[in-house]
Amino acid sequence: MAAVLAEAGEQQGGSASLLAQQPLTLASGPKPGRNWNTIFDARERRLAALRNWRLSWWATWGTIAEYLLPRRYHFLVVANRFAKGSDLNTTIVDGTPTLAMQTCAAGLWSGLTSPTRPWVELGVGQNEDAADPEGQVWAQTALSSAMYVWAQSNLYTAMAQLFQDVVTFGTSVILIYEDDDQVIRCYIPAAGEYFLAVDGRLGVSTFYREYTATVEAIVDQFGLENCPTEVREQWRDGNLDREFVVAHSIEPNVPLQKGAGDVRIVPKSFPFVEVYWLRGRSTERELSRRGFHTKPFGVARWSTVSNDPYGRGPGHDAIGDIKQLQLETRRKAEYLDKLLQPPMGAHPSLKNQPSDIRPGGITYFASDQAQKGFFPLYQVEPTAYGAVTEDIKEVQQRIERTFFVDLFMAITNMSGVQPRNELELTKRDLERLQALGPFITLFESEVAQPIVLRTIDIMERKGLLPPRPPSMQGAGLKVKVNSMLKVAQSAAVNASIASVVSQGISMSQAAKESGAPDPLDRLDMDKALEAMARNAAEFPLSVLRPDNIVQQMRQQKTSAAQQQTMAQIAPSAVTAAQQLSKTDPNAGALGALLGNPG
Repeated sequence: MAAVLAEAGEQQGGSASLLAQQPLTLASGPKPGRNWNTIFDARERRLAALRNWRLSWWATWGTIAEYLLPRRYHFLVVANRFAKGSDLNTTIVDGTPTLAMQTCAAGLWSGLTSPTRPWVELGVGQNEDAADPEGQVWAQTALSSAMYVWAQSNLYTAMAQLFQDVVTFGTSVILIYEDDDQVIRCYIPAAGEYFLAVDGRLGVSTFYREYTATVEAIVDQFGLENCPTEVREQWRDGNLDREFVVAHSIEPNVPLQKGAGDVRIVPKSFPFVEVYWLRGRSTERELSRRGFHTKPFGVARWSTVSNDPYGRGPGHDAIGDIKQLQLETRRKAEYLDKLLQPPMGAHPSLKNQPSDIRPGGITYFASDQAQKGFFPLYQVEPTAYGAVTEDIKEVQQRIERTFFVDLFMAITNMSGVQPRNELELTKRDLERLQALGPFITLFESEVAQPIVLRTIDIMERKGLLPPRPPSMQGAGLKVKVNSMLKVAQSAAVNASIASVVSQGISMSQAAKESGAPDPLDRLDMDKALEAMARNAAEFPLSVLRPDNIVQQMRQQKTSAAQQQTMAQIAPSAVTAAQQLSKTDPNAGALGALLGNPG
């Protein structure tokens, strides 16, 4: 898209142009790119090296894709391949693994990036409460605006595909680009298209990919003036559907070595640099080059080992059971075929004679000899069907457990004794969710943080956010995911608090009846309520009154109660005073008390 190259304030090798604005005739040839030969050689060498390092992962992805998700894998990236619509699911005869993967991916999507609730928190530094009140207001405004932008963009549809890929292949990449219409636009490359590398902190910092694009798409995205001669000639001849292989790189902006000097692709003020070019073609210039202020991509990895740039996920764990399931399902079908239509034998006298073994068919033969006619060559054991079916069910259940179907469908699949209360149900959910904790932690740092920071950076440069307050100037933003694990943990805490308060009230009533000290004196109800409010999912903390307002209200209530008490006491005091004024101070006990003679 043209909007992809419209990054406000970011360096690029030419302005983007819509397809409708392209001239019908060619202007002068493209201008040579600055140091392009050096840049091209460096990028091609890095792409070849990354391809070699990825070879074993690429082969494993092919096996997993064949049995689980064929449509999301590219065996080879080749232009003008006319078999893209071929049947890809020839290996899959039992769809249980694919359905289990889809259930897991849908559960992660709703649990980590649900569009119906705030799924991230935005703070400063290591603590979301570290900013002053003005900074906290800005952070909440920025997050609310980002949530609106995400709802209007394709982020959530892209995340649905990302979760399917990471569950299947253990790795998935999301690109976050600026867009003129929707502020941001997201893209999910397929397995087999991209190449990754890690930095010294073992985080993925380098992204390469190769993909096919038509002449029409290339001109629309990069502008005719930035296209090399091969593309311009195809455009001139009207071959808009001719494909080329486009190479793409995003990596830290470090200079290239060239003899005694360094070559910079973009100014060093940009932390990341991006280049597009035609793969393997030494053209006059690149398709595009530009810099980024923030990392424009995120990499979801299910689990990592050492310095591997790619992850392993449930698809890797389940592939053995998946192969067994597909084989047993085929064998079961063969078993049923042989049971219902066994291979037949016949007497030699029936050779070349009319015969019919269909229902109701007639075959004529002499029956004076034994074993004339048709007969099964061998018979399968009918009772074996139950054993085969039970074993297939066991394999299916193992696959579903590997993909956490029992976690995401816990209520639907619940059997036996039901939970007795909310606390027990919450504890059950929390116990199951513990297994997802490592992936959720990686997701927070490797996916959620790049998405949030990239979105806020784009919105700030577009003027869609208010200026940062002084306390936020130069401060790093901290992103925390309100994941389903955190929600379950918070719900468990709230259930425990509610249980303690309820039991405390019962104990308080018993103590009052027995004359014992009130145990509720040890419980701070204000702090208990505030803790429950902070833990409650989607509860707006703004409805809680500030401490000073609460103090004023309580003082007013205390004053009103004192006034009411005084109003009740006043009539009795007046009556006592009147009676005292009528009493003779020299008489009776009062006189004796005052020392006056009666």
